[in-house]
Amino acid sequence: MKSTVRLLAVLVLFVATYAPAAFADDAVATMAKIVSSLQHFPNDEDKQALAAIGAGDANESVKAVASAIAGISHKVGGADKATLEAIAANDAESAPLRELATIVVGLHHMPSAEAKIALAALSGE
Repeated sequence: MKSTVRLLAVLVLFVATYAPAAFADDAVATMAKIVSSLQHFPNDEDKQALAAIGAGDANESVKAVASAIAGISHKVGGADKATLEAIAANDAESAPLRELATIVVGLHHMPSAEAKIALAALSGE
């Protein structure tokens, strides 16, 4: 009985530690796919996916990136740009999220060819 309780405790600790990162990675992959096909602004389907990320269990930085992408109109707005720059510079954030934030800050109408290569890697394609 004690070993079952210990195993369950370890399992719960493992899930609590690594599950949020997995959800964040899924969100980053989804956002990378959206940004890679972006042309001037996200379409309605993209905005729904971004809203779902914002309403989900992702951390605040992931939600901030999703919100910034949803608000793109040719480029990122001033307040969102500052938020994304802070995320990109924060070593406590995951490398994929920092890279995505950096790419989104540099968008102007659509991602560059170089950014599309990075986005494909982030999205797992």
